[in-house]
Amino acid sequence: MAFVPLRIYSGFSYLQSGLLAEKIPSLAKKMGYESVAITDNASLSGYAPFAHAAKDANITPIYGMEARLSEGTFTLIIKNEGGYRNLCELSLLASQGKLDYKALIAHSSGLIALIPTDECPLLDKILLGEGDILEFRNLLAPFEESYLGLSYLPEKGGYVAKIRNFAKSYSYSLVALPHILYPKKEDAIVLSIVKAIANKSYLEGKEEIGTQYFLNHEEISSYYNKEEIDLTSLIAHKSTFNLIRKRGKLLHYENPLGISSDEYLSSLAHEGLSKRLGSINEEYEKRLTYELSVIAKMGYSDYFLIVADYVNYAKNNGIIVGPGRGSGAGSLVSYALNIVDVDPIKFDLLFERFLNPDRQSMPDIDVDFSDLRREEVVEYMQRKYGKDRVAHVLATQTIGAKEALSDIGRVYRYRENEIKLVKDRIQNPFISLRDDYRTSKSFRELIDSDKYYLQMVALASKIEGLPRQASIHAAGILLNAEPLEEVIPITDSPEVGYIGNLEKDYLEEQGFLKMDILGLRNLSIIEECLSLIKKNGGPSIDYRSIPYDDHKAISLIASGKTMGLFQLESEGMKRAISTVKPASFEDVAALLALFRPGPMDSIETYARRKNGQEMVRYPSSELEPVLKGTYGIIVYQEQVMQIARIYSGFTYSEADLLRRAISKKNAEKLMSMKDKFIAGAVAKGHSEKSGEAIFNLIERFADYGFNKSHAVAYAMLTCQMAYLKSHYPEEFYSAVLNYLPTEGPKFKTTVSEAKTLSLRLALPDVNYSSRRFYAKDGKIRLPLTSIKNFPSILAKDIIDEREENGLYKDLFDFVLRLKKYRITLVNVVKLIDAGALDSLYPSRASLRASVSLAFTYAEMICGESGQDALLALDIEKPTIVTSNDDKAINLEAEYEALGMMVSGTPLSLYEEELKGHNLTRLGEVYSARGIIETAAIIKSVRSHRTKKGDIMGFLSIYDEDCDLNIVAFSDVYGRLFPDLKENRVLLFKIRKDDKRADNFILVDATPLGDKNG
Repeated sequence: MAFVPLRIYSGFSYLQSGLLAEKIPSLAKKMGYESVAITDNASLSGYAPFAHAAKDANITPIYGMEARLSEGTFTLIIKNEGGYRNLCELSLLASQGKLDYKALIAHSSGLIALIPTDECPLLDKILLGEGDILEFRNLLAPFEESYLGLSYLPEKGGYVAKIRNFAKSYSYSLVALPHILYPKKEDAIVLSIVKAIANKSYLEGKEEIGTQYFLNHEEISSYYNKEEIDLTSLIAHKSTFNLIRKRGKLLHYENPLGISSDEYLSSLAHEGLSKRLGSINEEYEKRLTYELSVIAKMGYSDYFLIVADYVNYAKNNGIIVGPGRGSGAGSLVSYALNIVDVDPIKFDLLFERFLNPDRQSMPDIDVDFSDLRREEVVEYMQRKYGKDRVAHVLATQTIGAKEALSDIGRVYRYRENEIKLVKDRIQNPFISLRDDYRTSKSFRELIDSDKYYLQMVALASKIEGLPRQASIHAAGILLNAEPLEEVIPITDSPEVGYIGNLEKDYLEEQGFLKMDILGLRNLSIIEECLSLIKKNGGPSIDYRSIPYDDHKAISLIASGKTMGLFQLESEGMKRAISTVKPASFEDVAALLALFRPGPMDSIETYARRKNGQEMVRYPSSELEPVLKGTYGIIVYQEQVMQIARIYSGFTYSEADLLRRAISKKNAEKLMSMKDKFIAGAVAKGHSEKSGEAIFNLIERFADYGFNKSHAVAYAMLTCQMAYLKSHYPEEFYSAVLNYLPTEGPKFKTTVSEAKTLSLRLALPDVNYSSRRFYAKDGKIRLPLTSIKNFPSILAKDIIDEREENGLYKDLFDFVLRLKKYRITLVNVVKLIDAGALDSLYPSRASLRASVSLAFTYAEMICGESGQDALLALDIEKPTIVTSNDDKAINLEAEYEALGMMVSGTPLSLYEEELKGHNLTRLGEVYSARGIIETAAIIKSVRSHRTKKGDIMGFLSIYDEDCDLNIVAFSDVYGRLFPDLKENRVLLFKIRKDDKRADNFILVDATPLGDKNG
């Protein structure tokens, strides 16, 4: 009989193996094995990728798990479905820290136990003459079936002989059980590396030979005897378990009327649609009846009721819910149940794009919630249906190309600048290092230039792709009728509850219902904006009533001032906006669909036709009603389906199958559907030639077409945000800035845009700043937390003290009152630099000169304790030490403290010289074109010698908004070198790098004024 490896850890043992689960079957196949097992340490997460890989490799998969207990290690092999369910229970107990020998025995039915002899303390004692054989027998007795496993230990010949003698003496069966952790003996270093990553330790050696690899037949037969080898095959044949089968079961929604779910859904839908429309006309009634019949026929009424329940729970509890997303927005039932706010009939959306009775797949209604309150929705579901029936979905964090280099850099203490150099040469971080080497010339040249880099990348490639740790999917939630731990591997997290240990792509094939409950930051921004409007004396606005087709909002989008607007912030999208010049809500929806690889090529055509610069042409006059709204261009998948229906008589279900066949590039299916399409076209009176031409057009565009339901729903959210931005700009910008890191480029670009709308930033202030940005009287006040490297807990203390005991009167009062919170001199100077004490005294130089005096005064009053111990002594408060301010010094310090200048800029000294120049702020250069003229201050200059020996320069410049890095090539750098000095103010001419749009190249520079010497 053939040998079967029964003890293999995959990467899902997390940094305990160098094997990818999906690579194990092909590796086993190469070695000539007919079957192979996966037995990760306390984990079943690798099962699904392993199962599919085994099917592809035409090798029989065996499933198990390893339990490492104080009594020893137990390699557990699944015999049948009952054993699988028991192993699921055991993996859950392991995640809870409750897996012990007693639990193992209680869940041992359907499992074969293999005990590696070198990992059993009791057996070690027996071999030393100190153990009790009866106790050992009792250890194995409770198992239905158990064997002793002989590891591959070629260096321990004496030990192996003892084990064989023991097994023979006490009639135990001994099975060949090498522990496999990496592909080849030379890959042992991988195990050392992942252990060093896990333990945060270091390594010196870069090569290692080991014994825990895939043994060939010669090595197996020379080490193990025939009985030991044959037993592996016998055990494998005892496993009849098949992972890939339906185990999930849709939960039944208990309705208060006690009627069937189909009846209750129909009742709720009719009631809800009546509320939406006032009365239901024939068109809506016909569509609603049809959708309800399909939903009932497919058995999904409970699903719609469940989704409606948690969506309406959120809405009734003040949690903002998005207007819709994905194909679910094309369902009138979803609209009637208040799940989505998009009327599918008004926008010509198709139910069949969402739920097709000929395509038996689970429905998928994705819902966006305010990201700050998404977890409340999940917790509601856990309360309602039970913790054991609701679970998050596993998402595995793997070691990517750049992460692998970083890990190798730390483990082997490579120099950081060398690691960075290699990482910066990676062109595509989403492909492997090996593929990058093949496809990227610059990466390949660096690696080939020195063995130092070759060895670094070779080591990194060994760990690339391995799972680092288990995480949770950002949106996916499982809901099941039966306790999940009985039918799927589960871990239990104290923070979030159950986590289903199948990744999202493998859930549907096992019949599990996965719902995407997404947290969307933009909804939180809307929530905060509405709160600020109300706080500032404005109206109380229900987010669901915000218009999406407001003229002022659409005009704002057309102007390109789109920072903070959902889906419209990128520079590429801004260019698309300036090309299309959207004038309606429909234009915005089309932009969201067009701005993607593929359809992007149609933007120019769409714009020319929309703006009357090109004649609108239709492939057939019959198709004008379908394509009129998009000027003859196929933009949406729904248009593809409508064309197939009108031109060839397809049903919508058939049309959706055609769309899917095209998107999945299913050649066999496509050919049969092409024949059917042409036959249908001929039957409707078209020529065979025109039928083929229309099919080819569909085939070309369907691959690029976008889901219109999704585009309309997201355009609605985008335009609602644009409404708030155009009508309440102060509150909108304040809300947006609260969700942006102040150090990031998006923050600075948003601030720059706000200034173009005459909104001003106000400095942080100890007397007026709140915990977040807020707007008042045309100013957006920075919070104290916007000060760089200022302790957030101290910012909170300053506000709490002010709210409890009133405004701070002066510097001395401030330091005195904050003494008990352990404020330091460095903290106060940072506040002065940021302008946060300007309201206490108008001169920052005087405040700086008086800080030490303020602390001395506070010490005299409070002592070390910070408590008012000596107030009765009536110590006289000192007066401020006056000093003259230097505006340049203040602005430089302000820039260092805030990362921007709020109170002014050195550029204001050169206003006369800059008149007549069409200047672009640094915050706006990314959207500018051609030669860009800007005025800025040089922050730093760094020279670099090229391979040719030329000197080029790297400059960091800044203005009141933000800073920018620019490159000066050798000819320009040599010519301008005398003027390129730190702190000098210059008029720069720059352009975008043709190869990298986020890089800028210096064209010319001119110093400004005599004051700039």
